[in-house]
Amino acid sequence: MGRFRNRLLVLIIGLVIVTQTVTLAAVLLSTRRTVEARAAEQLRSGGTLAEHLIGFRAGQLANGVALLAADFGFREAVASGHTPTILSAARNHAQRIGADMVLVLDTHGRVLASTAAAADDAGGSFAGLLEDAAALRDQPNFHVFGAHSYQFFLAPVRTPETIAWVAMGFIADETLAARIRDLVGFEVAIVTHGAGGRTRIAATLPASSGAATATAFQAASDLPRITRLGDTDYLSFARPLAVRGDSVDVTLLKPLADVLAPYRELRDAMLLIDGVALLLAAVIGAVLGRSATRPIGELVRAAQRIERGQYGTAVDVAGGEEFQRLAATFNAMQSNIAAREADITYHAYHDPLTALPNRAGASRTLEALIAGTAREAAAALVLIELRNLRDINASLGLQVGDEVLREVARRLQQNIAPTDTVARLGETQFLVIAPGCTAERAPLYAGQLVAVIRGGFHLAGVSLDLRLACGVCLFPVHGGNADELLQRVQVALEEADETRMRVALYRPGQDQEHRRRLALVTDLRRAIDGDQLSLVYQPKVAMASRSVRSLEALVRWTHPELGVVSPAEFVPLAERTGGSRHLTNWVLSAAIRQMGEWRRQGLELDLAVNLSAPDILDLDLNDEILRLLRRDQVEPTSLLLEITESAVMRDAQIAVRNMQWLRIAGIRFAIDDFGTGHSSLSQLSVLPVDELKIDRSFVSPGDPSAVTIVTSTIELGHSMGLKVVAEGVEDAAAWNLLRRLGCDFAQGYLISPPLPPAEVPGFVRQANQVLAESDSTVRQIRALDQLAGRSTR
Repeated sequence: MGRFRNRLLVLIIGLVIVTQTVTLAAVLLSTRRTVEARAAEQLRSGGTLAEHLIGFRAGQLANGVALLAADFGFREAVASGHTPTILSAARNHAQRIGADMVLVLDTHGRVLASTAAAADDAGGSFAGLLEDAAALRDQPNFHVFGAHSYQFFLAPVRTPETIAWVAMGFIADETLAARIRDLVGFEVAIVTHGAGGRTRIAATLPASSGAATATAFQAASDLPRITRLGDTDYLSFARPLAVRGDSVDVTLLKPLADVLAPYRELRDAMLLIDGVALLLAAVIGAVLGRSATRPIGELVRAAQRIERGQYGTAVDVAGGEEFQRLAATFNAMQSNIAAREADITYHAYHDPLTALPNRAGASRTLEALIAGTAREAAAALVLIELRNLRDINASLGLQVGDEVLREVARRLQQNIAPTDTVARLGETQFLVIAPGCTAERAPLYAGQLVAVIRGGFHLAGVSLDLRLACGVCLFPVHGGNADELLQRVQVALEEADETRMRVALYRPGQDQEHRRRLALVTDLRRAIDGDQLSLVYQPKVAMASRSVRSLEALVRWTHPELGVVSPAEFVPLAERTGGSRHLTNWVLSAAIRQMGEWRRQGLELDLAVNLSAPDILDLDLNDEILRLLRRDQVEPTSLLLEITESAVMRDAQIAVRNMQWLRIAGIRFAIDDFGTGHSSLSQLSVLPVDELKIDRSFVSPGDPSAVTIVTSTIELGHSMGLKVVAEGVEDAAAWNLLRRLGCDFAQGYLISPPLPPAEVPGFVRQANQVLAESDSTVRQIRALDQLAGRSTR
């Protein structure tokens, strides 16, 4: 708020300063120009007066010279040539008119008599004056004689012829300058520019101005100038005089300080006025700023209360109508904010469909319960999931699904204890928090709630059979905070879902298994991207020819921390989390690349690769497989893709179409784990497959029912033109049985465990040599034992 007040004060003072500055500058500039113009005009007028004064002296001098030249006694003296008499007459007459100099010249310009030392300058100086003597009689003449400048007139001495010339003059010195100064009121400098650069200056300037030199005075002009003499500036005006002889300028000077004295007085007065105005503006600005910011400060404090969530204090400010309206707006705003915040808070912690607390609300309730419950007290969490709600939504519509959820919420609320809390955690999950529920009672309580939900469920004229799963965990046995308890009751629910139990109680250690699965899911993607998986290859023996012509590629993963991870663990995880296609792409790429390397080594083998359940339904799989085959130059007929019955049965139409496209390219298919799925003979007849693989669980000669299944499968496959492969051949009895029944291929540890790529070529060559030479069953078994690295008794 201080910043706003300061800004307001600065604004007001700034406006005053700008206004006063502009006004002051304009007035002072105009005043200075006026003062300088007036002083210049005074100097011009003074110059005119000075010229008139000099002209008056010139007239006086002309009369005196004429009287002296006409005086009879003076003419007689000049005619006699007696110098003392001439000087006496000249001095008497000069005294009468106040002349400073009298010269008597002969007709050749030589000095006959002189009352001043100027006669020492004779020579050619005076001879030149006589050349235009007639013109000089009516005009004043200035000339530099010695150290002084003189104003003089010439007149002829006639008897009656001109026998001589007489000249009388005044010195143009400081006395003359002082008389002019007294007349015009300004300092005066008389500057005479003599021949040969001789300049004489007579000035009234004070001694502090320094010596006046010719360079200090500019040529005459119609415009006044600033002249600096010593440390003083003068406004000067030089006026040329209309005289004969040497040129003469009369310069009038007025100290610039005196010229600008009226201007400075006005300036000082206006600066004082501006200072007072500025002070008043600061006082007024401070008062206005304080009165303007006081209501704003109240509004700021009100906004800070609203920011802290305090909406109960009404805003009341003094001031103008605008502030009153703003305060009313603030009051309405904080009232609306309080209402909206309460509504937002309610919806943040409640489910809009069932009006039950949501996950955040349940977590807050659970944290409050834990904080207010002694550690020895017990509480139970019961998490119930509607497993077939999505089927209900798909078959009966979302409205019916919403009604199911509302009905489940109603039944739970009606059948729980008053201290219990029901919350909806997710789309299909409901949580019951039961304080005081013991470990013995919790499973029974959960079973009762499940029964209440399932019993007599009728909606939209339809009787619904809800499939439920329930997980239970206990406080403080299974967790000490809300996050742990919610996680572990979820783990218990997943346990119930996986084991097909209706109610499952959390077992210590289950969360470790859960974390292991999460770690495997995360690290599997990283392992695939980092090429950290590996493939091993298990040979298959063609029983009729006793030769190894094909292999099955099996993926292996050694986790850097968990060690060897079984494919039975991480492959289903990849399928459930949507990462099976990424894994399949890696397996196909690595297997086909290995086939290409073996073929370049001269080893022609067929290779079987397992596809995950979702892969055969992926429309992009076909292009990817064909691209990999072209990349490594592998014949499509060498690749056999193994799929399970359940994978095909997910969407038989799409699966058959994709298989047919690959079959046209030459790729073959095998049904893996035949007999464990749900396919019918009619469906099997339309599948474009080439082989059937009997599951290892049926290859057991000691079990008559298993022998019957193997016999039927081999006969069925042959009748449909399919090859039959038996996997899991572990002993000689199984080998003999399959050989007797006419099975096409055998695969298992009796032949060889899965081999790393480097050992495959040597094994295949040895097996094809040893088995080909074994024409009896006994010799074949011995050969197989030899290949597997075992000795027979």
